Order: sequence, then C-alpha cells, then structure tokens
Amino acid sequence: MIKSKVALIGYGYVGKGMHKIFPDAILYDIDKGSKDEVNQNAELAIVCVPTPIAEDGSCDASIVEEAVCWLNTPYILIKSTVSPGTTDKFRKKFKKRICFSPEYIGEGKYYVPPWKYPDPADPLSHGFFIVGGDKPDAERILQIFQRRLGPDAIYRITDSTTAELTKYMENAWGATKVIFCNEFYDIAEKLGVSYSELRELWLLDKRVERMHTAVFADSRGFGGKCYPKDVSAIIKTSESVGYEPRLLKTVVEINKDY
Repeated sequence: MIKSKVALIGYGYVGKGMHKIFPDAILYDIDKGSKDEVNQNAELAIVCVPTPIAEDGSCDASIVEEAVCWLNTPYILIKSTVSPGTTDKFRKKFKKRICFSPEYIGEGKYYVPPWKYPDPADPLSHGFFIVGGDKPDAERILQIFQRRLGPDAIYRITDSTTAELTKYMENAWGATKVIFCNEFYDIAEKLGVSYSELRELWLLDKRVERMHTAVFADSRGFGGKCYPKDVSAIIKTSESVGYEPRLLKTVVEINKDY
C-alpha cells in the first residue's frame, strides 16, 4: 500500500522552503537520509537540487537528472529551475511520471510589506501553485499540494514546457526591470534630476509596480544566484531553437557595466 508521503530531494534554499509546506517530509541530501527510505516510503519526490550555469551559459541540469535517475517513487516533481523541454525529455528517457512546478522562493534581503507582497522565503504565503505535466499526474500532485496550501490558493495545470518557460519569463522580467530602472537612474543623473523624486512621481501611476524599482548607488544592476544564470539560460535556449533574444542579450551586456 502506497503511503501518501512527500520526500524532499535536496535541502538548500528551495528544499528548506518546501519543508515549510511539508514539515513531515522525508529529507534527502548529501549528508542526510537514504535513497531506500525515499523510494520505499514516499508517493511524491520533490527535486530541489541546484541547476548551476554551465560553461556555455546554458542550464546544467545534470544534478536533477541524477536524482530523477535513482528515484523510484510513483510521482516526481521537479522544483529546480530547468530549461524548457527538460522535464519532457526526462519523462520520455526514464519512463517515469515526472512533472515540473516553478518555484518562487526569493533571496530578497529587504523588507516587503506582508499585506502587499508574500514573504519571498515562505511558499505558504505565495497564494498560487503551478504544475506542468501529463494531466493525470499533474492532478494528483496538485491534490497533494492543495491539502497543505488550502482552498484559497489559485491552482493551475499546464504542460511542463510552458511551466518551465513561465519561471524564466518571471526572472527575465525582473532582471530587465532592474536594468530599465538603472538606465533611468543614469539619465536622471545626467539631467541633474533626483532619481528618488523621479521614481516616486512615476509610481503614482498604479499601473507601475514598485517592486524592483529602487536603485542603490553602491549596488547597481542585478545579481544573486538566480537572475544571472536564468537570463543566460533562456538566451541559450532561445538560440538553440533559432531565435535571437536581442532584448535579453542587451540586458546582460548592460548589467556587465555595473
């Protein structure tokens, strides 16, 4: 009889975030847990391992693939950010029920008002859940999350490639917005205008979202673990299918100036 239990594969930033949703989950990482325990007791394994940037700028999903290879749970959910098409490729290669769900756990260090923005480090507060894959598999995984996230959250099922691209679109937009605001910071400075005053006047229009619009003189451009690698990865993916992402390439080049 299959136990309705979740296992977390990888216990870094994303794994710890998933642990808030599933505090009773089986934990597996380099220094904790065992593969046998996961495969013998879990119905769903959530893969939360790193996907670093490869030498050519693409997404290195080798650690994800290694985990998927040894996992033998009824369902596998990839939470690690991977290039569009990766989940479908693994599903066909390993003949396993694999889905993908974009993760929105953030690294932000500054305060965000909880009445307006969800806590970037707490997925319980995000208010929505996306899962992509074969519909019967995605529906079962959605049910497992719905029991923890509750009836008020928004749930969406799609195909895995669309779900993967959704994550890259999110991070590419964040990076682009940062560069846009940094550019206007420089324009304002050349014109003798205060960017702080300019920003506040601009933000009076409610169509403009405040997040990612502050510019700090001693910390220009975007950085962190996700934006640089994810923008690079979607550029490489775009090129691999014959599209030249000129805007995103320009964003990366401008960011190098900072």
